[in-house]
Amino acid sequence: MKRILSAMLSATLLAGVLAGCGGMKEPEAPKTEAPKTETPAPATPAAPAGDTTGVTDTTIKVGGFAAQSGPVAPIGISVRKGFEAYIKHINDNGGVHGRKIEIVNVADDAFDGGKALAATKQLVESDKVFALAPVLGTPGYLASLDYIVEKKVPLVYPMTGVEQTAHPAQNNVFAVQPNNYDEAMVLTQYLARELGKKKIAVFWQNSDMGKQGLKGIKEMAANVGAEIVYEAPHDAKAVDFATPVLNAKAKGADGVIVFTTLAETVGILKEAQKQGLNAQMITSYVNADPINLPKLAGEASVGLIAGGWVPVADTSDPNIQKFYEIYGTYFKQDGKPELPNAYATSGFIAGELLVKGLQDAGKDLTREKLIAALENLKGFNGIMARGISYGPGLRSGVSNFYLNKVEKQGDQIVMVPVSKEAYKLER
Repeated sequence: MKRILSAMLSATLLAGVLAGCGGMKEPEAPKTEAPKTETPAPATPAAPAGDTTGVTDTTIKVGGFAAQSGPVAPIGISVRKGFEAYIKHINDNGGVHGRKIEIVNVADDAFDGGKALAATKQLVESDKVFALAPVLGTPGYLASLDYIVEKKVPLVYPMTGVEQTAHPAQNNVFAVQPNNYDEAMVLTQYLARELGKKKIAVFWQNSDMGKQGLKGIKEMAANVGAEIVYEAPHDAKAVDFATPVLNAKAKGADGVIVFTTLAETVGILKEAQKQGLNAQMITSYVNADPINLPKLAGEASVGLIAGGWVPVADTSDPNIQKFYEIYGTYFKQDGKPELPNAYATSGFIAGELLVKGLQDAGKDLTREKLIAALENLKGFNGIMARGISYGPGLRSGVSNFYLNKVEKQGDQIVMVPVSKEAYKLER
């Protein structure tokens, strides 16, 4: 709902008239003159009350960081392109309240916290951006969070599942994707309650993502009567999963939760196929990529269930078709529209949320008005954005989860939705 902010100024002029009575002639009172009044000068428009850094009559400066080099580059490049596609689409259709959105830079932090903090300071202090978007990755977000909060720069959709995106809530930080803890609870609930898998092994990345996920898995396992028969941490960029898979098989695991990122997930799937681990595998939305996951893991990915907070696998959805159309307008491959992946979806949604906030904030734009506009969102649905809500002290964004499954259809390996309805977490 678009907020219309208005201010009304009223002034009342009161005049008193004193009159003398007739009859006997009284001594005349000293004459007094009415006070002189000056014609007021023409009113000039008041400047917006608040921080207008990065805003001109014609532009709004934004910027962020996402790995464009290194092992996480395939994700970061896709995020950047998804964000750019939506912003270009908006600019080509008139912008927001007559202003075009200028993407100053999506800096390459190479998934490194120190580089991300340096890039953030450059964007805020030198480039003078109005808001930060897109922002990708746990290391960069955690390294920059205190600085961003101190500077009160609006941050639209930090792309990480760590709890610190929403807990504790920060006034100027607006998360979208579910946090690791909540999603891990959903995956465990689905595996045990819906599929009947009660002997669970957990492969988790030794990072904030993995630790917070493991906490949610253990809590939900206790709630649904499941047993964690084996758990194995691994470092980011690990490549050898022979021993963990062997141990999970020896422990009789009938369900395996893979709480890590794409490259490690592919390695685990291939090793499980090699060793004949016949357990139901389920993984985070981080890996719900219908393009890259089947491409990289091949037949080893068949049967895998992946969480998702948008129904990215349902290509029959008119909104997803619109997403493909917009993205393909600005990015081509061999002269044809390029097909976006799940990570491009995240960048696209960051653009949608930013633009919605700018629209609702009104023409007299300030950082404070953008924050207020976003805080008032209730169930916002865009082209790809689904059910985003905020409120005072509430910055989680989305709490519904979709589930997708990898299947072999003919000679194609595809990811299809388990259901069109979101699966609900029951605490």
